[in-house]
Amino acid sequence: MEKRITFESVNCGDVLPEVRQHVDQEVIWQHAAGSMDYNPVHNNPEWCKTAQVFGLPVTVMHGNQTMSLMCKVVTNWAYPSGGRMKRIESKLVRPVPVSTTCVYGATVTEKHPVGKGQDFVTLEIWAKDEQGNTVGVADADVYLPL
Repeated sequence: MEKRITFESVNCGDVLPEVRQHVDQEVIWQHAAGSMDYNPVHNNPEWCKTAQVFGLPVTVMHGNQTMSLMCKVVTNWAYPSGGRMKRIESKLVRPVPVSTTCVYGATVTEKHPVGKGQDFVTLEIWAKDEQGNTVGVADADVYLPL
């Protein structure tokens, strides 16, 4: 059984477990169906060969999929202990081409002892491709149980 995460057990500088995702066309198509975003830049490999959106001749992952995988780092870590996300602000930095493997992670940067049931931590979240290029960043506040 994993250790329960509490506000008291977390320290600034703690690193959350990473999430890794390989992005193939099937993953992109599944996300398109779930998000109802059928833009050809994500879904039409033949069109992308000539359109070269973002200067790439291939499809790219949905931006909201990058954001959801950054959120997954937080939910995998906090939700099993009863934590919940208070706020997240994200920025997409570069497109993620099909056939890329990305890693998503986070670090605790601040602790806010507000009061019972309101204590939260701030996280710095990142997403990187297999070359180590940052593809997305975010800051999130997460309520943690006592």
